[in-house]
This record gives sequence, structure tokens and C-alpha cells, in this order.
Amino acid sequence: MARKRIAGTQFSSWDEVDGALRDIAEIDRQLGMLQAAHDEAVDKLKEAAKEEAEPLLQRRASLEAAMKDYCQANRQEFLTTKTKVLSFGNVGFRLSTKVVVKNAGDTLQLLKSLGLLGCIRIKEELDKEAMRNLNQETLANVGAALKTENAFGYEVKRDELAEA
Repeated sequence: MARKRIAGTQFSSWDEVDGALRDIAEIDRQLGMLQAAHDEAVDKLKEAAKEEAEPLLQRRASLEAAMKDYCQANRQEFLTTKTKVLSFGNVGFRLSTKVVVKNAGDTLQLLKSLGLLGCIRIKEELDKEAMRNLNQETLANVGAALKTENAFGYEVKRDELAEA
């Protein structure tokens, strides 16, 4: 388990600190059991909702398919207008164009080799690990600084609790 950092202590002996570690381990165990029970309850609710929604989703898909078939059969009514306005909504046809890529990796390499970098998305973010190696002046110039602190931490031995 990773070390935990806390702001301060109020103990007068190492036995009290050791007791606090035992209590924390027990609290973590109880929290884990609560989280597991919560997750199980949520999973059951999701499954029940999914089962309840399935007939509705099937009915919706059936209605959508029937609407599409009817509109396709009456396509001549859409020659002068793209949309048919009805009381409870609109139906219509739109010209749609999309890019179809067979192999994203190959396409990416070919775009790079052709110099079409404008067609490639690049996510930029700070590399704080690399920034640690910069000197103070450079960090100040880019609006950053190094902060060094001596932080307290603890680590609970879960195996020892199980044996106790």
C-alpha cells in the first residue's frame, strides 16, 4: 500500500502510534467491505434497470426501423424538401459524408510522411518529471518553481491485522 501523508500527530507514545496504525488498518478493512457492498448493490440496480429498459429499447428500435422504411418508401415526398414536419417531430434525409479509415496506424504514418500534420491531433501537457531537472531561473521564467517539503507518511501492515 502507498504511504499516506497526514498533517500532524497527537500521541505521547509509540504504542499509541502503533495502536493508531492498527485502528487505521481496521477502518480500511471496514471501508473496503462497505465499498464492496455498495458496488454489489449498484451492479444489481444497473442490471435491473437494464432488464427493465430492454423491451423499451427494442420497441424504440422497431419504431425507428418502421419509420425509416416508410420514409424510404415515400421518398418522392422529399424531392422538394429535406424534412417532413409532423405534429410530434420531424423526419427527413440529410446528405452525410464521413471519413472511413481501414487501419488507423497506417493512415497516421502516411499522414506524417506526407507532411499533413494538420490532420493529426496532438495532446499537449506538462511533463513535471522533466521540469524537475530545470534550474530555478528557467522554472521562474516559465511560471513554475520547485517545492521541497519533508512530509510525514505512514504505511499499514495489513497482514499483521489479519493475524491479530
